Amino acid sequence: MLILAALDQKAMHGYALAQALRDQMPDTFKFGMGMLYPLLHNLEKKGFITGTWREVSSGKRRVYELTTRGQKELKALKQDWAVFQKTITRIVHAAAI
Repeated sequence: MLILAALDQKAMHGYALAQALRDQMPDTFKFGMGMLYPLLHNLEKKGFITGTWREVSSGKRRVYELTTRGQKELKALKQDWAVFQKTITRIVHAAAI
């Protein structure tokens, strides 16, 4: 969901995507490029993103962007997340301290 949400903001190559995620949550999640690219390939295989080779300031890079199918998947994931978040909040607030 995080990758789809980041790519919904703008198309990015893998390194830029990793940097954007690190900037938004520097101490929350730690992952290396070796973990990101398999996720990108899987999302592309499922049709949620598409990657095209483009010339960028640092040379030729594979730039990923969200597809229409990816936008629908992101919307569904966000709805699922909202339900999950409400459920956890309700359970935690009901717990005896």
